[in-house]
Amino acid sequence: MYLLFPIVLLIMIFFFFINHARKKRIICKICRMSCCEKHHLLNHLLEPFGFCYDSEQDIFSSRPDAWQKMFGYSSAYDKAALTLNMILDTEPIYFNYDQKTWLVQLWKGQYGINAGAEVGIYHADRIIAPALRRQTIFTAVDESEMLPLEIRLFFEEELLFTTSRPHWWLTGFCMGFWTPPASLSARIGITFPNSEMCGAFLCALAELGYRPEEYYHDCSTVHLLFTHPKTVSTDLLWLNDWREKSALWRTKMLCILFLKITHPFHCTVDRILYLYYYLPSIFRRTIRIRSFLPKHKERKYRKGRTL
Repeated sequence: MYLLFPIVLLIMIFFFFINHARKKRIICKICRMSCCEKHHLLNHLLEPFGFCYDSEQDIFSSRPDAWQKMFGYSSAYDKAALTLNMILDTEPIYFNYDQKTWLVQLWKGQYGINAGAEVGIYHADRIIAPALRRQTIFTAVDESEMLPLEIRLFFEEELLFTTSRPHWWLTGFCMGFWTPPASLSARIGITFPNSEMCGAFLCALAELGYRPEEYYHDCSTVHLLFTHPKTVSTDLLWLNDWREKSALWRTKMLCILFLKITHPFHCTVDRILYLYYYLPSIFRRTIRIRSFLPKHKERKYRKGRTL
């Protein structure tokens, strides 16, 4: 009995030094890599999850060929967001054009340990009655229908990033950054193929309650300031408010933990590669930035493209 404590202590000391030596080897390995090697490796690791890394702005963004495209969009996805530690301001903008109901979906907020914003372009194959829109699964647009999109995300008055390209689902995420969604504002730019489609979208904005000072258009390009969503559900408002506060607290703790674990580094690419080598399971959870599915279903649809 008297020998048990010294033996346990020796084992703990042994594993401490083994773990310390392992961490030092990983740190040295990452430090020896060139910037190009780091970015290439990180993008290779992110590809099965539908994302890529923008080294110039130090953000993560969705790929045009992301596997999430096959699931389109349903309002049920956002209802499940809180269970996945995502606290989001969302704005669905529906309008009819070319015998179809289109949906421009806006998001901004806290995605786990990431602050970010998204713009998604979807449509149905027919005109959907307003009462049925929230129950309809909208299809992501084809490559030929993708629109030039732009997101400029601000934290209070500070510009966090600017990203733009033709896309069906343009996103930007700052990893290791925490803030309540109300502190974020997004300036969204959408270029439509013609004035008719642009006009239908502008009418939808006016119907939602957007004031003239919150948006403007230049030819067929609409610029929109997204601060507070106009379409806020009043169902179980007190319960959702409590759940959001709880989720915000969890994400804040997770963000602090992420920064603490990866403290040998300050750049996002180094932090993520450090997790990849040191804690692979935590790495996989960390880069599941935005998912529309439960984990077991997501793994099924990523089969064959795993790390």
